[in-house]
Amino acid sequence: MTNEQTTKKDLIQGKWYFASCPSGMEEMLLEELKKFDCGNFQQFFGGIRFKAETWNALEFLINTRLASRVYLELHQYKFYKDEDHHSLAKDKWWHHIFSTEQTFKITTLFDKQASGFFKNSMIMSLRLKDAIADSFRQHVGSRPNISKDNPDVSILQRIEAIEGQKGWFNRIYLDLCGTPLSHRGYRPRGHEAPLRENLASALIQSTDWDREKDIFMDPMCGSGTIIIEALYLAADLPGSWLKLYGLTLGNKVFAFQNHHWFKQEDFDQKIKDYAADLLKKGDAAIGNIPGGQFFGSDLSPKALRIFEKSLELANFPVDLCELEVADALELKPYDEAPGIVVSNPPYGERLGQEEDLRSFYHDLGENFKKNYKGFRCYILTSDPELRKAISLQTSMRKQFFNGGIECRFLKYDIR
Repeated sequence: MTNEQTTKKDLIQGKWYFASCPSGMEEMLLEELKKFDCGNFQQFFGGIRFKAETWNALEFLINTRLASRVYLELHQYKFYKDEDHHSLAKDKWWHHIFSTEQTFKITTLFDKQASGFFKNSMIMSLRLKDAIADSFRQHVGSRPNISKDNPDVSILQRIEAIEGQKGWFNRIYLDLCGTPLSHRGYRPRGHEAPLRENLASALIQSTDWDREKDIFMDPMCGSGTIIIEALYLAADLPGSWLKLYGLTLGNKVFAFQNHHWFKQEDFDQKIKDYAADLLKKGDAAIGNIPGGQFFGSDLSPKALRIFEKSLELANFPVDLCELEVADALELKPYDEAPGIVVSNPPYGERLGQEEDLRSFYHDLGENFKKNYKGFRCYILTSDPELRKAISLQTSMRKQFFNGGIECRFLKYDIR
């Protein structure tokens, strides 16, 4: 068997993957992965490396509510200087991964030590781009073009220090997703919400919500990300719920559908059948969600109109969630306990002065104490000091990152 044949076979059967997620969600992502036929887990900052058969990895990609992206590991090597990096990257049979007709893009990530040494990720991306181009020229006589905005193939390289040794370790991955998995597809075009969908799901999954008994409230719901993610959980819908429709029609909604290995595996019909089965189960589960369980309110009528539009885009009945224009500082529960409140209060820059923010949190805590006996109230705050203004004892504190902002998810048992 030639080296080229070995490489083609290894590409199809290479079963190492990396699932990325927002910082602070790694352990939750690991637990989610364990529900699928995956193994050999290695936890890193910002994600989990794991091993799986191809179909099991695709099942996870379609279903995950927590991962931001899923990557197929293509290549790994140690290098000591730029020349090594170029020659080792060039050794990969890149023309078996994509063609000269397809465009590509490279993203480079560093660990802390590599970031301090290399400093500029764009330079290392250019190094890999040159190696790939040289490999194509050597084997097929021409090279594919770069596309920064809408590439057919996205490649990630993650460069890390080697503990106790000189040199660097590079893992090169193929992005299987295209659009981030956190982009569910239910947000109206042009609308940006302050909370990513997979982070909202992680917050809810960190609570003690009893889906059979508790009412679910968000008194500062905005455009509804938290409640819609709760509906996803209530119906046990896959994170890529809205992409299933495209899959049943044979549309290319994931990047992996453009990849050579996917076409070689001949998964097209299996993907269609799997998506159709998930749709059937999901539609039935949505029909079984009881009314009078989900409640959202906000001071902004415009935000609630966007919320209603998002419910429609997610294919949920609009009346599945009761919505009201109301002030969270005066709002009373919509029903008797038991129930939970999960909310992402406005950030300081939206409220104005720091004193206004402290006053807001104090009044919110007073409303919880006065009107929410028997409820468990959860809030996400970007300033741990604000919990003192609430004047309630926290029973749980968990760290998350919303974008680049470090946050605390706080629980209050109202007695």
